[in-house]
Amino acid sequence: MDAVYKFFRSVKLAVVLILVIAVLSILATLIPQQQDPAFYFHTYSPLAARAVIALGLDSFFRSLLFLVPTGLFFVNLSVCTVDRLARRSRGKAKRRHGPDLIHIGLLVLIVGAMFSVFARREAMVYLAEGEEIVLPGEYTVRVLSFEFEQYEDGRPKAWISTVRVRRNGEDVIPSYPIEVNRPLKVNRVKVYQTSYADQARAILVDPEGVEHGISGGEGFTWEGRLLLFRGLEGAAFPEMERAIFEEWTGHERTDVAVVARGEMIGQYRVADLSSRLVTGLKAVHDPGFLPVVAALIIVAAGLSLTFIQKRRDQEGEQDQ
Repeated sequence: MDAVYKFFRSVKLAVVLILVIAVLSILATLIPQQQDPAFYFHTYSPLAARAVIALGLDSFFRSLLFLVPTGLFFVNLSVCTVDRLARRSRGKAKRRHGPDLIHIGLLVLIVGAMFSVFARREAMVYLAEGEEIVLPGEYTVRVLSFEFEQYEDGRPKAWISTVRVRRNGEDVIPSYPIEVNRPLKVNRVKVYQTSYADQARAILVDPEGVEHGISGGEGFTWEGRLLLFRGLEGAAFPEMERAIFEEWTGHERTDVAVVARGEMIGQYRVADLSSRLVTGLKAVHDPGFLPVVAALIIVAAGLSLTFIQKRRDQEGEQDQ
């Protein structure tokens, strides 16, 4: 038992775990996270794509590669903290509260990060003027207008989406301009301005004559295959527009179909093709945000207190 206790109290263990977590996290930033498996097979070789999915690198912060060393680091910090407090209570250690606060802050930081990893929810949507989304709590966010500002040389300067928030038929926020650094906060959800796009649209008619709208990046299944709408070609000349569909079987792209108005794709007839300007909004609910902020404040207080105590010790030694 003593050997286990000494192992988890080891500073060397803490250093190794920090290095492992840092290196793996850096590698994870090179791989787009939480994409559809088809994305990885489309982007990487089949072998690399299978390795990414098998190792959990497509969702690194929920994988064992991250959770195991992080859990060990949490135990290591907890044992070190308890050991410091126990030795101080027995009078075997100097009264140094700065390092204690740093340890406690790091523990709170890990807990907050786990809340963010497992309880954070976000959704990315592209909306045209007049369209809306419903947030938790039955809040409806409707896009009233958007404005695109450019510098004189044509570079993008700002993209502003003006929205209205309603609940139970009544205005909660009549008008709010969402900007890149000015998100909208509704209840426990924040809505961020992230992008804008020229979105391809297709109107598909099923065998019963019912129309279905589909946007670029969306798809449908037909006879065991996925038909993914990738966009338009020839959009500069409406009479020459064609819809581009990728055919996927399992994780492999097997064909590309270019379809004009009136032609068939799967069980659907292409009735119309168009493009429209849309705003990209991301709704985020992160219950780990406040614990992380509190942890950073505690760590900052611990560092400041440690610095002050060090200075006092040095001044005391000089006086002697």
